[in-house]
Amino acid sequence: MTTYVAGDFATLVSDEGVVLAAADRLAEVAAIAERGLEPLTVVEVLSRGALSELPDFAAVRVEHSEVRILVRGAFAVCVDGFRVEGTDAATWNEASAPLAAGSVVEVVPIGVRTTGVALPLVGGVVHSGGVTWRPGAAMASESEPAPAPAPAPAPAAPAHEHTVFRVPAPAAVTPTPPPPPPPSSPPDPSPEHDGRTITSAQMQALRAGQPAPAAMAPTQPGRPLVALELSTGRVVQVRRRVLIGRSPRVQQVGGSANLPALVTVDDPYVSSTHLEVAAEGARITVTDTSTNGTLLTRQGRAPIPLPPGVATEVAVGDVLTLSKGLTATVVPAPGR
Repeated sequence: MTTYVAGDFATLVSDEGVVLAAADRLAEVAAIAERGLEPLTVVEVLSRGALSELPDFAAVRVEHSEVRILVRGAFAVCVDGFRVEGTDAATWNEASAPLAAGSVVEVVPIGVRTTGVALPLVGGVVHSGGVTWRPGAAMASESEPAPAPAPAPAPAAPAHEHTVFRVPAPAAVTPTPPPPPPPSSPPDPSPEHDGRTITSAQMQALRAGQPAPAAMAPTQPGRPLVALELSTGRVVQVRRRVLIGRSPRVQQVGGSANLPALVTVDDPYVSSTHLEVAAEGARITVTDTSTNGTLLTRQGRAPIPLPPGVATEVAVGDVLTLSKGLTATVVPAPGR
C-alpha cells in the first residue's frame, strides 16, 4: 500500500510515478498529473518555463522494469536501499534503479523531521512530508493487460481507509518567449541565469525543439544499450547524453531529445564537467572535457589518453579512468 505523511510539500502520486516539490508548486504538480511524468515535462512545468526558477524537487517515474529518478536540492529518493540525493546537484541529479516484485520507493525531504500517522493514498495531489510508494500496479500494467473489474461493487470502505485527492489542473499559461539572440551573440548574460542551470534562451530553444548544434544526431527514445559502471558502485544507463563531473553543467541544449543526464561524483581530482558520453543508435562515444585528462583502457592494450574535445568511439569492456580513485567501465545495460 502507498502511504504518505502529512506535511507541506506539493506531492503527486500516480501509477506512473511520484513528484515532490515546494509547497508553492501545488498548481504545477497538479498540471504534471494531467500531462505526465516525462522528465522534460516535469522540469519545464516546475520551473514555470525558466530553469533559473527550478525549485528543489524529486521525481520518480516507472520505465519498464526500473525507475528513472530526478532529484534536486534537499530531497532524497531511496529504492530498496539505493539512495540518490540532490544536495550536491548543480542542476539536478539523475539515476536509474531496477525494480523487483515488492520494491519500495521512498521520496523524502532531507533535514526535515516528519511525524504523524502514515496515511494510505490511492493516487492524486496532496500536501505531504514524504511518500512511501509501491509501484507494483505500474509494473503490472506494462507487463500484461489489466484484468477486467469484478462485476459486483465493493463494499463501502470505512472512513480513512484510502485517501484520494484530485486537484484539477489550472489552465496552461505559456509565457511569451523572448526573441532568440543572433548567431554571433555571446552566451546569455541575463540576471536570471545563476551559473548553475542553463539559460532562459537555451530553455526556449529546448522547448521549440531546435536541432542540436552538435554533429551527432540524438538517440531515439528506447531501451539503452549500454551503461557506465562507476568504481563507486553506481551504474548509469546511457540513453542519450551523460555528463560526469564534480559539478556537471549543461552548456548547450539542442532540443528535448538532447537533454543530458548529469552524474555528480565526489572526487577533488575530477573536473567540474569531466566527461561526456553520448549514444547514437548502437554507436557510443566519449569526449574528454576535463583539465587533468581521461585515460581509455581496452582489453589487452595499454591505456591511452583521450584527445581533449574529440569524440572517441568506445565498446563494452572499455574502461575510462577519470582519476586515481574513479573509473567508469562500459557494460551492457541492465536487462540486455
